[in-house]
Amino acid sequence: MGTALEGGAGAREAVDRLGLNGRPTVVLALCEMRTPADTRTAAAVQVADHANDRQRLTDAFAMHLSAVQPASATALIGTTVYGLLPVSGADQEPWAVRVATDFIDRIGDRLPSIVGVGPTALDAEGLAHARQYADRTVRVLRELGGAPRVAQLSDVYISSLLSELRDQVTVRGDRVTGPLARLVSYDAVHGTDLVRTLRAWLDAFGDVNAAAAVLFVHPNTFRYRLRRLAEVGELDLADPDARFAALLQLRIFPIP
Repeated sequence: MGTALEGGAGAREAVDRLGLNGRPTVVLALCEMRTPADTRTAAAVQVADHANDRQRLTDAFAMHLSAVQPASATALIGTTVYGLLPVSGADQEPWAVRVATDFIDRIGDRLPSIVGVGPTALDAEGLAHARQYADRTVRVLRELGGAPRVAQLSDVYISSLLSELRDQVTVRGDRVTGPLARLVSYDAVHGTDLVRTLRAWLDAFGDVNAAAAVLFVHPNTFRYRLRRLAEVGELDLADPDARFAALLQLRIFPIP
């Protein structure tokens, strides 16, 4: 399983040994909702419990997949349980989602878990690609707190892109720039809420009444703050590119 999912020189042979060569296959990535950090900071006995839970999860998942598709394969790799589910017909990925959802419903909260469903793979190279999709989906589901608990990358694609952008700016040490940087600085010095005002307005698609209600202020007060943030930040709120740049930075950077 590990070799098949990694791709590379030995992947084709591994897929043959699994009996999946030439069979459309969906990759499922199953994880506990606990993050790796939870395990690292736990006491030794808790670490052992987590390992036992993962093994129980692996065994239960293997039994579930083999019941619906005897040709399936399951393995625990690191902290993730991967399932290779051969599919057929036109309803391939939706069927795989239903299989995963049924498993999650069956185990309930006994072992709170999430499943990322990759796209259908047609060969060894496709399996490695599908695994990446499933892993990216699992990461987003964890960040969302397990709601939903089963998804495909297409369901959480924007959130996945934002997570990857956060990784990049963190590695590079990037900071907010332009109008948003000016607003952050102004709020820090004057104790104002211009950044929160901008965020509320953008989230409400420019609906002043809705945004004002979020901040529990009168619409006229909100309009004043909106004019003020446009002046302080030198931000043209009528410019779609300027709005997008501000919204993107608000999503990527950890601004209170």
